Amino acid sequence: MIRLTYLCFAFLCVFTTGIAKNNLNRTTVSANSTNPQLLRIDFTMPNGYVRHLVIGFTDDVATDGYDYGYDALNVDNFPDDLNWLIENKRYVIQGVGTFNETKKYPLGMFLTNSGNIKISLDKLENFENPIDVYVYDAKLDTYTQINYLDYTSFIYSGEYLDRFYIAFKDNSVTNLAKSSLSTPDEFIENTRINYLGNTKELYINTSMSNSIKSISIFNLNGQKVYTANGLQEQTIRMALSNLKGNYGIVSVESDEGFITTKQIVIH
Repeated sequence: MIRLTYLCFAFLCVFTTGIAKNNLNRTTVSANSTNPQLLRIDFTMPNGYVRHLVIGFTDDVATDGYDYGYDALNVDNFPDDLNWLIENKRYVIQGVGTFNETKKYPLGMFLTNSGNIKISLDKLENFENPIDVYVYDAKLDTYTQINYLDYTSFIYSGEYLDRFYIAFKDNSVTNLAKSSLSTPDEFIENTRINYLGNTKELYINTSMSNSIKSISIFNLNGQKVYTANGLQEQTIRMALSNLKGNYGIVSVESDEGFITTKQIVIH
């Protein structure tokens, strides 16, 4: 079993290393009989080229550190790139242990050019149940779910070694959330707050029986820049084009007075 897993990851290494082309046609790699759980993400560089990254979850055969045969070093020298970081080195494939939603895996972003970047979920393979995948920005303390919407941002040139992570659970907590002592955990956990970059809309959905009564948006200085009251809806989409280029904290209040908040990037 261990040798089959090793061969599978070795084949993945040959396939992934050195790939960064615009509109690249890709070949699906078979996981053979071992069927490790694979998560594939794509990084679109400022010049439009794409880097493909893979992380594979094994039955604790591999670890979060370096594992010979499971981790593939980056051997390219692209002016802009995104890689897994393992023990301060750059990798394009990472093999780890059993999937654990509480873990975060660090990414290193290396940009010679400033510009618009995108991190996308390409594919999940061999998961019995779908998982949530987030890009965690440690600088802004934001979680962006990329299952259905890409993470997009304008990033200045430089090296970002401890800012971006792939995560599987939204653990964001703001001061507004902490001050809402009457907020049930269920309302926080079951209310989605996302910014839809393609349509410039705020998307809010609660899967609970509560209706959304009001929405407020604050800037990072705590000033209220937008409010909407008397909504009484469970799903809301609203345009935010007039707030372009800002970071905001969205506060959602239910008809029972429960509050949940999330920090978003409006672009």
